Amino acid sequence: MEPALAAKLTVAVMTYNRPAHLQNCLASVRRHLPGAPVLVMDDASDDPAQISLLDEARTLADVRVIVASGKAGFHGGLYGNMQHALAECQTQFLLYLQDDTQLVRSPNATDLDHVAQALAPKDAAFVYPFFIKSAKKRAGWAVTSGNLPGFAQFRSRAGTLRPWNYYADICICDCETLRAADWRFQPSEAANGKQAEALFQPMEWLIAPWGFYCPEVPIFRWRARSRSLAQRILPPRVREAAFFHDMDADAVTRLRNRPPHALPFAEDYLTTTRKVRRPFVYQDVKSTRLSHLVWTLESKLFKR
Repeated sequence: MEPALAAKLTVAVMTYNRPAHLQNCLASVRRHLPGAPVLVMDDASDDPAQISLLDEARTLADVRVIVASGKAGFHGGLYGNMQHALAECQTQFLLYLQDDTQLVRSPNATDLDHVAQALAPKDAAFVYPFFIKSAKKRAGWAVTSGNLPGFAQFRSRAGTLRPWNYYADICICDCETLRAADWRFQPSEAANGKQAEALFQPMEWLIAPWGFYCPEVPIFRWRARSRSLAQRILPPRVREAAFFHDMDADAVTRLRNRPPHALPFAEDYLTTTRKVRRPFVYQDVKSTRLSHLVWTLESKLFKR
C-alpha cells in the first residue's frame, strides 16, 4: 500500500483467545496492507498462547495492543471494543476485522480510491469489503447496480432494503462521519443495522472483495470445562486451523472480470490450507454431519 494511502486507513482486529487465528489475521494485514496502523483490541484473553502473541505484537512497528479494562459501558465485548477502536483511531478510515478473518489479496490504489469515493458523501458511513457467504445464495440474493465504480448493492430478490444493507460488523467506516453522527455501537449486528438505516445511506459492497471469514473456527476458546461432546468427537484434521491461500493474479483477474450480476461467493474464489466442508461452515462443531447433529441436540438440551 502506498504511504499516502496508509496514512488514511487503520485496521482494528477484535480478538479473544484465538492465538492461531489472530496470528494469521495480523500476518495477512501486514502482508496486504503494509504500513497501515493496526489496533489489536483484545477482550482480556487468558489463554497463555494468546498472551504471548500479544506481547510479540507489541514489538511490531505500527501495531498497538489494547486490552479490555473490564470496565462496563466503554470497553469490553465485541461492540465495546469496536467503540474503543473508533475512539483510538487517528486516520479517516477504519477497517474492522475479527481474529477469525483474513485478507486474501492486496488492494491497489484504485481499490482504495474507490473506498474514498464511496465514503465521500456526508451520509455515507460504511462499505463492505468481504466475499459473500453461500447462505446468501440460498436466500435468493441478487445484485443491483452500485452508484460508484467498484461497488454494487446486494439485496433480496424482492428488492427490499434490510438492516444488512446498511451495516456489517466487518466493514470499512468513515470515522469522521460516525463521530459527527455521535455513533454508539449497539449490542447486536441487527441493532447496529437499524441505527445505520436511520442515519446513513445504504452501504456499498465491493465488487472485488479483499478478504473473508476463516472456516471451521474453534467455538471454545481456552474453556476446557465447557467443551461439548460435539467438540470432543471432531476428527483430528479439524483440530488443525484452516486458513486461506492468498489469491494469485489469475484469481484476482477472474474476480474483477466476472459477469456484472454474479455475486462474489467465497467458495468460487478461495482455497483453503486444508480440506474443509463446503459450502464453508464457520464453527468447528459444524464441520462434520455427526458433530453438527450432536451440537444441535446439545444446544437444545442445554440451551447453548
